[in-house]
Amino acid sequence: MIKKLCILLLSMFTVSVNAYDINLPVHYDTLKNGLRVIIVPDTNVAVVSCRLYYFVGSMYEGPGTTGLSHLYEHMMFKGTKTLGTTNYQKEIPIIKSLDSLEKQISRLRTDMDAANDTLIVLLEEKIASLLDKQRKLIKKDEIWELYQNNGGTELNAWTGDNMTAYIVTLPKNKTDLFYWIESDRMKNPVLREFYSEKSVVIEERKMRYENRPLSSYWERLNALFYVAHPYRQPTIGWMSDLESYTREDLEKHVLKYYTPDNALIVLVGNINPEKSMKKIKQYFGTIPRAKVHKTEVATKEPAPIGVTSFVMYDQSNPRIDMIFHTPGHPHPDLYKLDVVDRILSGKTGRLYKRLVTETNLCIDAGAGNDSRLQNGDFSVYAVMKNETNPDTVEKILLEEIRKISTTPPSVTEMERVTNEIKMSFVSGLNSLEGLSDRLAAYERMGSWKDMLAYPDIIASIKPDEIPSIAKKYLDTSKMTIGKLLYKENSK
Repeated sequence: MIKKLCILLLSMFTVSVNAYDINLPVHYDTLKNGLRVIIVPDTNVAVVSCRLYYFVGSMYEGPGTTGLSHLYEHMMFKGTKTLGTTNYQKEIPIIKSLDSLEKQISRLRTDMDAANDTLIVLLEEKIASLLDKQRKLIKKDEIWELYQNNGGTELNAWTGDNMTAYIVTLPKNKTDLFYWIESDRMKNPVLREFYSEKSVVIEERKMRYENRPLSSYWERLNALFYVAHPYRQPTIGWMSDLESYTREDLEKHVLKYYTPDNALIVLVGNINPEKSMKKIKQYFGTIPRAKVHKTEVATKEPAPIGVTSFVMYDQSNPRIDMIFHTPGHPHPDLYKLDVVDRILSGKTGRLYKRLVTETNLCIDAGAGNDSRLQNGDFSVYAVMKNETNPDTVEKILLEEIRKISTTPPSVTEMERVTNEIKMSFVSGLNSLEGLSDRLAAYERMGSWKDMLAYPDIIASIKPDEIPSIAKKYLDTSKMTIGKLLYKENSK
């Protein structure tokens, strides 16, 4: 039976003269195999946001396994035993032969013997021949075309640290297509064209990280901030790991994490919950749970014991970032840190006004409270002009941190900030896709119901609570500070 909870949110937000009425009839259910389902019907639209989330990402990876979740995000579009192929049985021996040849090449390259070069070339020629045979059996981009030819929009996928999503918005009479494709991808995945797609991801890493100073800066700074927790690992993976992977490595990862007991379907739009649940049980109900139940990450980030500093020089917009450790979700202090974030952030926030509007030292400045499943972070940042002295900006950032840690905001500032937070919260629920992601994020961190309490909790926070919470977490004697400083090209 569907566990139905209809909730009418009568928002009393005093943002200008507007009030927000949100009718959110949430239908929640769990299949016997552990698959969770959230359905929010809305008959005012003609489409349905269809999203399948797997509770896996970079935090479930480690040395030798980084980037596997992101790699599989790519592979999921390669098809299944029935999708993306004209004859899967004929593909099987080709795939096995490709695995064998790639392993031989890997061993020969590990030997670092120039005498192996000729043999490697011969093996690569065999691989090319096998790939030509396989391509004749492949129906390229069939999944994309099926969705698009049936009116699908917003078709995409993304990978985070604790969740991976496969998303599409479909006409209301085409949701069966989502059930069919996604249940087949869950039940019958085929890591088709694995080695060529691995090369695509390797090139993506080179372009997005190794050839972009700001991305390299963030990757290294993050790895310094988290000394123990797997949040320190880049979602795309370290290059040496990507280069070493075999198809079997990814297959083990998929069988462990991409199962119904580790997944959530969220449907928001013009849809009948009762009929949809019957269809979902029909398509997904027989898929078995993982053979080995997923265990949560046990490693916790140790408390910092001093300042960690990182300086990088490159031809990029210079910036300073101060990062502080915060607790994981759920923790009551995180709501208060959201208020601290908003006081410091935005064009009306203290940092932008001080560093951009008043002093003209920077082109941007602000803060961010990143609430995460485990071990979050709070950051303060400034993007400087090339000619600005970074010591001056660092001094101002420290002054503003001391100010918010000692003096409560005024009643007027507090009212503006809390109203902005509530308005932003409500605005994020206005689109089908935004509501889907918000429900999934809260369900991942505990329960989707926690989302509904957010505006009231923010409204209950008092100005005199802000200094103590800022002082508790924005401890500059235990921060990680990063500086990306501009350097002229010496060539």
